[in-house]
Amino acid sequence: MSALLTVENLKVSYPTRTGVIEAVRGVSFTLGKERLGIVGESGSGKSQTGRAIMGLTPPHGIVTADKLDFNGTDLLSLSAKQRRLMRGKRIAMVLQDPKYSLDPVVTIGKQICETLRAHEKIGKREARDRALAMLEAVQIREPKRVFDLYPHEISGGMGQRAMIAMMLIADPELLIADEPTSALDVTVQLDVLRILDRLVAERGMGLIFVSHDLRLVSSFCDRVIVMYAGKVVEELKASELKNAQHPYTQGLLNCMPLIGESRHPLPVLDRKPEWAE
Repeated sequence: MSALLTVENLKVSYPTRTGVIEAVRGVSFTLGKERLGIVGESGSGKSQTGRAIMGLTPPHGIVTADKLDFNGTDLLSLSAKQRRLMRGKRIAMVLQDPKYSLDPVVTIGKQICETLRAHEKIGKREARDRALAMLEAVQIREPKRVFDLYPHEISGGMGQRAMIAMMLIADPELLIADEPTSALDVTVQLDVLRILDRLVAERGMGLIFVSHDLRLVSSFCDRVIVMYAGKVVEELKASELKNAQHPYTQGLLNCMPLIGESRHPLPVLDRKPEWAE
């Protein structure tokens, strides 16, 4: 399987008055047309890794890498304008909560059409038709009605589907989903995951699925990398997650409740200083 994305020794740091904060410390992995899960606690560097790939690191942040190659393109050598043209068209990112990602004063349909027309020279009628088709593809009922609604008029699950439609409308090659189901209830989570799974399979895309939910990642992804304190501590097949060797991954698995077993109180993760080295 040829690599769609190659990341070697990626580092993201932020200078502050009290010193340099190293958010990502030498992350390396490859991604083909598959579903790669990135898991870890809050603050482990998962989202910072995704944002660095997207070129969305804040201006005061410092991003370096031995290699950051996307399908033959060196992402670090691109200008800001070139990165903007690539975002949405070739690489897209679904953020965690649609309440903060959708423009509250612009209708759902107009936002999707704006994304498409930013990358393709098409008329308003064709953009509307494709946006309606995309809303239908993400299993939104009555797409014509939802097209004219504002974000506050739809549910959280529908808002997340609208975000997915917006990110996929320009047919990207790589989708980064940053905890796209964490703000949703369990039944809606499963619906969103089924939509992502089907669209990735049909379009032959690569997917980076960022999450803190080990059980979700083990059932949805093909491979998993586990991050701790800005570093990758373990990489393995999702189906073999229960056989993880690193004590941090084992600790995370041990903290999960089990059906049919009394675990009160739940074990607490005992973090070792050497894990961060």
